[in-house]
Amino acid sequence: MSFVGRTRDLAAARRELGTRRLLVVSGAPDSDRSAFLDAVAREVADEAGLPVYRFRVADAGERSGEAGRTPGEAADTVVEACRGMLAVDPCVVVVDGVPAGTADGSLLAELISAFAESESFLLVGSTDAREDAAALSSDRCADGWALLARAAVHCDRGDPRAAGPLLRRAVEAHQVAGDRRGEAWAVFLYGRMCRLRGRPEDARRLLQAARETFRAVGEASGEAWAAGELARLATRSGSPDPDALAEARRLHERAGDRRGAAWAHLWWTVARADEPGFPWQEEFASVQGRFHEVSDRLGTAWTLHHHALTLARTDGTDGTDRTDRTDERRREADRLFEGALALFEEADCPHGRAWTMLEYALRSPAHRFLNGEWAAEIRHVFHGIGDEAGEAWVDLAEAGPSPGGEPPYELACRYPTALLDTLGWTEAGEPLIPRAARDTQPEPRPGFPRPGDRDRPDDSRAHVRLTLLDDAPVPDVPARIALEVVPGPGHPWSTAPLPPLTARATSLGHAEIHPAHGVPADGAEFRFTPHRPGSHRLRFTVEDPATGTVLQQVEAEIDVVPSDPAPHRPTAPAPRPSARRA
Repeated sequence: MSFVGRTRDLAAARRELGTRRLLVVSGAPDSDRSAFLDAVAREVADEAGLPVYRFRVADAGERSGEAGRTPGEAADTVVEACRGMLAVDPCVVVVDGVPAGTADGSLLAELISAFAESESFLLVGSTDAREDAAALSSDRCADGWALLARAAVHCDRGDPRAAGPLLRRAVEAHQVAGDRRGEAWAVFLYGRMCRLRGRPEDARRLLQAARETFRAVGEASGEAWAAGELARLATRSGSPDPDALAEARRLHERAGDRRGAAWAHLWWTVARADEPGFPWQEEFASVQGRFHEVSDRLGTAWTLHHHALTLARTDGTDGTDRTDRTDERRREADRLFEGALALFEEADCPHGRAWTMLEYALRSPAHRFLNGEWAAEIRHVFHGIGDEAGEAWVDLAEAGPSPGGEPPYELACRYPTALLDTLGWTEAGEPLIPRAARDTQPEPRPGFPRPGDRDRPDDSRAHVRLTLLDDAPVPDVPARIALEVVPGPGHPWSTAPLPPLTARATSLGHAEIHPAHGVPADGAEFRFTPHRPGSHRLRFTVEDPATGTVLQQVEAEIDVVPSDPAPHRPTAPAPRPSARRA
């Protein structure tokens, strides 16, 4: 499915794209390469009856110095936009200006990863890829394995942000070297990273692809790891799948992977720990012994963490005498929490350390009140790895239950309702945070309504206004469209300069729109070039680049008349606001 090389012949490019669904064109001047990509995309789209979407990396990054956006973040914007297009319906996606082999990670590799398992066609224009990319030396393969090892360490630490650039480069390195086994491990880790970031659909797609490749190359251990990660996806919904975890454990044992079997045993035990009558004490002890045998400090730390959590939450509710055993259980839980903290620090795992500090503080009042800044300290550790969800759980622990019983917005916009429904509270008003909350670091869901959005009067909203500046658009002739953000009289922007928002333009039909991004504060203007007469649909997404938040999304329909003039009046763009407004 991956192809990297220089292609000059249009017919050959069409055949290559039709066969592989992926074409990378490199080494040509920008104007020649862009024209070639456009010609291939248009012909393939016309033959298949598919819409064309076009992105240019330079357009996404030209304002990278503003609002704290780095070139890497601009590249991530392109990948996320492509992922959104590829996930909806079959289409033709053109991404030009991709700097292959850059020092901060390969955007090309991430595009290929996003394209995996898609039914769409992907054309990539690379500005500096080597002509002999397919014949790189075996040293590149070794680099790929080193990159994978570093990425795995970042995932283990709970810092998936740092893993992303490494995995992009690793995917590319293994693909150009023809190492399917290495590529499968890279895709697997990419899926694991997506699970950590709270993107279950992306994680599921990548993990399934990795599992199939592991099977094809006879990598039994990899297949077992992929099965275990797929089983862990179910915990996000609040309903773990112990049977799938047990099967992953059997696959690890069959492959002779003792470390993998220990991890699968741990997650199986965690999935069942809260079941009445489950012998969790014996199982946690058995798992701890397994990790000691393979000298896995991180596995031992998580085992102690969950063992302590179970002890602290039981407090005699498993049938023992509550009065006689509560103090003893709490002392044992404190000992386990302290052991977990020490191991997380040795293993340099801030994610595990932050969660253990939080649970230890909640379950041990004496420990918490010795340190009046306990919440600030834990919040600081979560903040260090960019885990805003973890910070939100600390906020909840400080604030206590809401009068209406509803979860706060910062949690509701990140976690499924089914998981938050399992949130409980002790008699003392301490939260019983779902175990699965610590398995991911989810980001806010785009379009999730903020509190009071529905109650705000219209004059306090900001609207998007689209204006067609050229009459009667015709095929293959650019027409200008102006985009404005118009705040109502009660909106804060009505009396202050408009912030440097970003407006992203997408064509949903047989047309192109340039540039891919504009800034409304500077007077955003787009050039719309249709390739067929008829009704064309465009989508404009207004974002806050400082936070990555989608503020509003509108769609417009434009009528394009045939080149042969005939009486016809074009329809002006009619915005269709989404639920999310500025």
